[in-house]
Amino acid sequence: MIPEVIIHNAISLDGSVTGFEPDIGTYYQLALGFTPDILLVGSDTITSAPDEIPPEKESDFEKPEIAANDNRPLWVIPDSRGKLKGILHFYRSMEYIKDIVILISKKTPRSYINYLNERQYDLVSAGDDHVDYKKALEILYDMYHSRTIVTDSGGTLNNILIEKGLVSKISLLISPILTGAKNPALFRSLQVKKSMHKLRLLKSETLENDQLWLQYKLLKLS
Repeated sequence: MIPEVIIHNAISLDGSVTGFEPDIGTYYQLALGFTPDILLVGSDTITSAPDEIPPEKESDFEKPEIAANDNRPLWVIPDSRGKLKGILHFYRSMEYIKDIVILISKKTPRSYINYLNERQYDLVSAGDDHVDYKKALEILYDMYHSRTIVTDSGGTLNNILIEKGLVSKISLLISPILTGAKNPALFRSLQVKKSMHKLRLLKSETLENDQLWLQYKLLKLS
């Protein structure tokens, strides 16, 4: 079994993920409205961290204490190449997540695994060269009793999940702005040659500042 996976993104009217300032408050309010057990965050999204990361403290080497009734989601981040070494503690300290779990593969550098173990991060190993997302989702389902996962990522991770047939819904917060061709579109690398994907509209809601919230069910057609 795997959890329900919901792609959630803020985009411009012409489908871009950059080149505009989304309404972050509304974006995360909608994301948390799905009551996710896990937010699946792309490593490229994380590497766009602030320019100045504070140095690690002694407490950053300890696993956060989590109460039994803590309903905050976990952050799960695929990082089989160790790109996030040295910056994870900045995100781990955020008050709206319980902790961070890292998805790795057999090709993950041993030095990075040691770094994560020293700081008591949970690791989920799935895949040989890169993360095997189907296997990773099965482990997350069993290990953390995860039933709903919402993505917080750019185009790359979301497109992989769609291509692997792992996504059930797509949620889009659309800002009333055109950004132009120089900015990357959300589904810029999506490959749908072998199987077409049709969407069924579940919800369409106009929000403040002329924003539009769309929810679609993903239907796979052979």
